[in-house]
Amino acid sequence: MNRINWLGVVVATVAAFFVGFLWYGLIFQEQWMALTGVSDEGSGNPMWMLVGLLQTSVTMIGLGWFIGRDGGGWIQGLKIGLVAGVCFALMTSAYGFIYQTSPMGLLPIDWSHLLVVYAVGGAIIGGLRMKPKV
Repeated sequence: MNRINWLGVVVATVAAFFVGFLWYGLIFQEQWMALTGVSDEGSGNPMWMLVGLLQTSVTMIGLGWFIGRDGGGWIQGLKIGLVAGVCFALMTSAYGFIYQTSPMGLLPIDWSHLLVVYAVGGAIIGGLRMKPKV
């Protein structure tokens, strides 16, 4: 665990939350709310926001572990983030579309969000390296 870039993980977690706000709160808000049936009154529950923060933190810690094994850098972090996003996040979220009743209209919204979060998170974690103590 000592190879994890903790500063990068914290910044990436905040960045991921900001991307989520942009994605679901501004850019795709109306389309997402129509497809999910969520209303303004039912969104933004503080408890679920905390659960989302925990989930995002664990995701970024895992991404930090992978990037810490490689040595990092902005570009390498971005690449690892994209590979992890496609292989783990997209494929896991596909279950909702394959076996549940998630509307297919959500697929491009959710998948593009996941790819951006993993790419941005990976780039931040890989790029924000603390200098080794001498």
